[in-house]
Amino acid sequence: MSADYEVEYPASLDGYELETEAKGYLVDLVVRSGPRRWNLTVYDPTRLSQEVADELRISGYFALPNLLVVPEVTRDAIATALNALAATDFADLD
Repeated sequence: MSADYEVEYPASLDGYELETEAKGYLVDLVVRSGPRRWNLTVYDPTRLSQEVADELRISGYFALPNLLVVPEVTRDAIATALNALAATDFADLD
């Protein structure tokens, strides 16, 4: 089963795709499928490991809801991940 979905990229991404890819993260990516809605934070593995290490050092734990990790933070990589999630009706996000 494959779910239909819509993606709303944050307005701050427009024109800053290369900077976002270099930073390795994107916040406020909205995905809708039917009545369901997710507000995702997207990381690449390198940036995520840095964030986790920093938070562990500071607070002793790391928690982040609606996390999506992709090889690189680009529209293509995000679309590939979302298509794979849609094929499972977004089971990993529920």
